Amino acid sequence: MSEGNEQVSYHPKLSDFGQWVADKTQLLATGGRTSAGSYEKGYVQNGSYATAAVAKLCRSAGHAVGQDADIFEWTLNGLPEQDPQRSPASASTPTDKERAAHAALTLFARHQHSIHTGSMHTGSYVSLGAAVGELAYSNRNEQGIRRDFDRLQTASSWQELVRHARRLIDLLKRERIALNYGLFAQDLLQLRSERDHANAVRLRWGRDFNRTYWQQQRQTENEKTKL
Repeated sequence: MSEGNEQVSYHPKLSDFGQWVADKTQLLATGGRTSAGSYEKGYVQNGSYATAAVAKLCRSAGHAVGQDADIFEWTLNGLPEQDPQRSPASASTPTDKERAAHAALTLFARHQHSIHTGSMHTGSYVSLGAAVGELAYSNRNEQGIRRDFDRLQTASSWQELVRHARRLIDLLKRERIALNYGLFAQDLLQLRSERDHANAVRLRWGRDFNRTYWQQQRQTENEKTKL
């Protein structure tokens, strides 16, 4: 794709929900004040609080929401915009926000686990599309990465969506590519929302993938011309 054909980048703002997830991941990665008011070191500083939390969350990746009550402190406590009017029938099943929070925070823990050199959550605009675009460029498994990315976006069930996301997160971890987990959680939520909202996420991810991929290619070409 030439520079003249690049799509204009759109950076959505974080909702209250997205910011809540971002704050949780930042606390676990680099430290900060907990909901109880105490200051704790993050995982990259080998803080005991964050190390224990990341280990528990990592073990819960792929588990059903509610299966591991010992992670509710991070996946449920303070979750914004809960619906107090839920019917008794629906109250026994997780909300979409609870699912998205659980998925994002446990996948972050899987991404961060054993990495103490830097945070795998970034406050910069790095969508899943952008991160996977960087991952795919010059990767010998590029076709497999593209295939997993496509399958995630077209998943017909929440379980399938999370399974493909987990595979991509494992690949991002291998290359130490960080992700904005507040945005990721927000996007996961919209993928399971109305069709127009889900399509908007897919379109933005596709644009971000292509833009980042070609930026990597141009950078490589520019470096070659300097030799």
